[in-house]
Amino acid sequence: MNLRAPKEHGQVLAVPALDQVGGLLQGNRHLLNSIHLDTVGKSLTELRGLARREVLAASTLYHQEAGAALPIIPSDTWILAGHQPELFHPGVWFKNFTLNRLARTHGAFALNLVVDTDTAKPALLHVPSNDRLARLAYDRSILETPYEARTVQDEPLFADLPSRLEPIARPWNFEPMLPSFWQEVMRQAKRTPLLGERFAAARRTVECAWGCAQHEVPMSRVCQTEAFAWFACSILGRLLTFHDAYNQILRDYRREHGIRSRHHPVSDLAVEGDWLEAPFWAWRRGTPRRGKLFVKRTRDAWTLRVGGADGPQLPGANSTQTIDAWRELESQGFIIRSRALTTTMFARLFLADLFIHGIGGGIYDELTDRIIESYYAMPAPAFLVLSATLLLPLPQYPNAAGQARMMTRQLRDLTYKAERYLANTEHTSEIDQLFRLKQEWIERDGATHQARAERFERIRAVNAQLQPYVHTQYEQVRADLEERHAQMKWHEIATRRDYAFCLYPENMLRTFYQPPV
Repeated sequence: MNLRAPKEHGQVLAVPALDQVGGLLQGNRHLLNSIHLDTVGKSLTELRGLARREVLAASTLYHQEAGAALPIIPSDTWILAGHQPELFHPGVWFKNFTLNRLARTHGAFALNLVVDTDTAKPALLHVPSNDRLARLAYDRSILETPYEARTVQDEPLFADLPSRLEPIARPWNFEPMLPSFWQEVMRQAKRTPLLGERFAAARRTVECAWGCAQHEVPMSRVCQTEAFAWFACSILGRLLTFHDAYNQILRDYRREHGIRSRHHPVSDLAVEGDWLEAPFWAWRRGTPRRGKLFVKRTRDAWTLRVGGADGPQLPGANSTQTIDAWRELESQGFIIRSRALTTTMFARLFLADLFIHGIGGGIYDELTDRIIESYYAMPAPAFLVLSATLLLPLPQYPNAAGQARMMTRQLRDLTYKAERYLANTEHTSEIDQLFRLKQEWIERDGATHQARAERFERIRAVNAQLQPYVHTQYEQVRADLEERHAQMKWHEIATRRDYAFCLYPENMLRTFYQPPV
């Protein structure tokens, strides 16, 4: 699947097209309702029912705790999307509004996964400023901490972001929505110290005001459900088989795409003696720097490990007893969460009738498709890839690069072919004499190296003598070229599509996300 972000302002990427969603839903529902997964220990239908009941309950509780309970609209058809709780760009946010419209169109239940199990990105806002990209910190950064444990470290710095943006945004010909959005973020700050939850809750407030109210649930809570335990333990129960399939699929993918790095698009699952790496993250409560989960199997138990020390053991029969023991791990301070591929694998198999990806997720889920087909011996359900491009309404200079190339050639001609710029102007006999002298040397035979070297030096000397006569033109073109270079640099900054949505004017976003019916 060749997925590229749209380049032009207002363009949308939908693969397949949105008018095919009805067919995708019908095909996926037929597939998922007709498959029995022997590797899990329960029927897929039974596990999908369990997963939906648990996740719906978790979502309801989540919204109640946030003070924004939503009515449940019953439907057997579920459409899902998801992203990290960050200040993402408008193309990512477009998924949420499209999810809402598709659910209404097809009578489906819409659920957005707040992927708080991923590591929090650096707390920086990239902002176009003059001829550079300014970086505004809104908190001190913490390494390798998932969003579910990522609290704000510097509250004054966090609260002060709008005032630090103001002098940078003052020359803009529009008002960014960040100041008003940050008011809602700070209102949420009274409720939670979690950075990602503040962003997610404030974003939901805006969405509701714009007519986009739908259920959300943090992925961390999904990972605590019984259905997820069955999914995870089904992988641990046949970890060697999963391990081999996963790594072989990666090797095939790299060969097909000419990729040499063993860490791209993701790393192989590692082997360390008797320990096999499982496709999950883990950490111990109190030290939320996550690490890779390793498992060592014996006949009667699975020993878990993150970091250097052995961790808890689980009974290794992949039974109800194993599931109960898995679910007790978190109360014992041993936390396990899904990775990107297992997050979408669970969502697509156990929750969704259709999952909506962004471009990055769509590329990675080519691997997920192959893993599902290899490990579960079933066709992978189809997914939708969706994104859009909005550009900040800043001055742009799309012609600057072409003009700069032309001016660069002009400067070269003024240096080495000044006679072209003097031929049709009034000039002195001295200039005419230099013209004739240069032409004579151009026509002079260069049969030997010495003759060619002399001809080169003589022509260069004449060119130097002509320079004073084109000096004014040369300096003007050079000044214009410097201006074009500055415009090119600004154009590159101004036309990036990945600025945080809160830097855009509210009216632009609202108009784009709520097209007239």
